[in-house]
Amino acid sequence: MSSHTINHSARRTLPLLLLLSCLASTVEAHVKWFFPYDVTVAPMPIGEVLDGVFVQLFLVTVAGVYVFFLMDRYMLRKGVLSALDQKLKRFDNVATYIMRGSAGIFFVTLFLWWALGMGQSFFLTPELKTSAPYVPWLHLLMGLCVVSARTTPVTGIGIFILWFAAASSFGIFHMLDYPIFLGIGYYLAVSTAKSHGWLKSGLVVLFASTGITLIWAAVEKFAYPNWTVEVLKGRPGMLMGLTPEMFMKVSGFTEMSLTFILLGAASIVGRLVALGLMSVFVLAIFEFGFVDAIGHLMIVAILWVLIVRGPTDARNMLVLPGKALATEAYFMTGLYFLAFGMIFILYYGIHYLSYGS
Repeated sequence: MSSHTINHSARRTLPLLLLLSCLASTVEAHVKWFFPYDVTVAPMPIGEVLDGVFVQLFLVTVAGVYVFFLMDRYMLRKGVLSALDQKLKRFDNVATYIMRGSAGIFFVTLFLWWALGMGQSFFLTPELKTSAPYVPWLHLLMGLCVVSARTTPVTGIGIFILWFAAASSFGIFHMLDYPIFLGIGYYLAVSTAKSHGWLKSGLVVLFASTGITLIWAAVEKFAYPNWTVEVLKGRPGMLMGLTPEMFMKVSGFTEMSLTFILLGAASIVGRLVALGLMSVFVLAIFEFGFVDAIGHLMIVAILWVLIVRGPTDARNMLVLPGKALATEAYFMTGLYFLAFGMIFILYYGIHYLSYGS
């Protein structure tokens, strides 16, 4: 395939992805933080989810994923800005400071939320409310521990404690909304390790857990569209001419496909995708306010790390050197099919095992 064809396809596809990002930005606020929900209720039957519109949108994202990876692997092979990309990947210290600083702000804010009487204390996110007296003081300890590199692992361990404590109160299925915190906890716990292998594993786990969190949230938009439809009813200007049901489908596919692209991009263009996703979360803050800003602070921090530092070399396992560009694009598109199917099976399967419906 010629470079002219790839560049022309990219010029048509990237504006579409940006438009879809704008559509999705208005529902990036986690609906559980603002409106009633009940995870024990059975999700929408899969037969009702897979309607004609769903299939059409899926095929659109398949085409978008294929074209994107043609462009991405072409840029990788041509070495477009590859020298800059490699230099930026050395900024592990910057990544550590971003994560430590963000974690400090996050946990001190959670403590002040309780201490100043702004609301009930919660484990990690606003809907995970708790009256346990140790939680806000643990928040304060964790927020202060990131000041020193030596005590930063304490914050990582504290995140594990809070995640599993929340799981005991709210159930594992609910906490599968937040594997990102397990990734953050692991990253902070190994951040002072002397071994480069441990430091690299911290970034791999951090990025992977973030991707799983975003993809899981995308499936929730398909499985429980009625939760977010309530958000849209009070904000009709957000719909941009779409029905609430169509808006939810577009948002779900946007989040799913862009997250997959972010996890699989091997060239410097992956940093631009991270920038786009980070902008989505920042824009949602203007609509949903302070609670959304704090709730999504750590996701924004991780995306900022991806922009500044970039992915680890583990991403290279998805690259097929010596194969044709079309073969690489087919391979990544096949993984998209696999990821899409597996996340649905896991979501519905774990819900059935958890609640029997």
